[in-house]
Amino acid sequence: MSYTQDTLRTSAGTGSLTARLTARVCAGRYDDQLSSGFTGKPGSPLAIHATRLESDRERHCIARTLSRFLTDAHEGRVWITPRVPVHAANIRAAEATIHEVIERLLAPRPVDARGVARLRRLLSDGAGPLYLSGVGDLEGRLRAAAAAL
Repeated sequence: MSYTQDTLRTSAGTGSLTARLTARVCAGRYDDQLSSGFTGKPGSPLAIHATRLESDRERHCIARTLSRFLTDAHEGRVWITPRVPVHAANIRAAEATIHEVIERLLAPRPVDARGVARLRRLLSDGAGPLYLSGVGDLEGRLRAAAAAL
């Protein structure tokens, strides 16, 4: 059997193998685009990435990560993990909002890729308000992401 462009598409019609690989490799760039409100044509790497962000698997992964941030902030394990140290004071101050975001991610209602992309950007920004050496308004960024969800 020969593998043509059509046979490399998934059963959901989410795009070619090349588009799916590009969506994975360039995820950070697509997070930036989605969080700014861009959308992609069906089958494009951007559209494939958006679909992945809206999946239960991605939502649960982000919820677990946010929960881990809360645990680290309360247990004071800032220096005994290989992870980047968290900004415990910022996280504790935004705890109620973090819980709201986690609940929204775990709710059975669909989410918008724009909000998930904003959360991913927040989590990956080592100079952002989640991390010890970072700066910025954690509460504001979380509220913006929650509103976009």
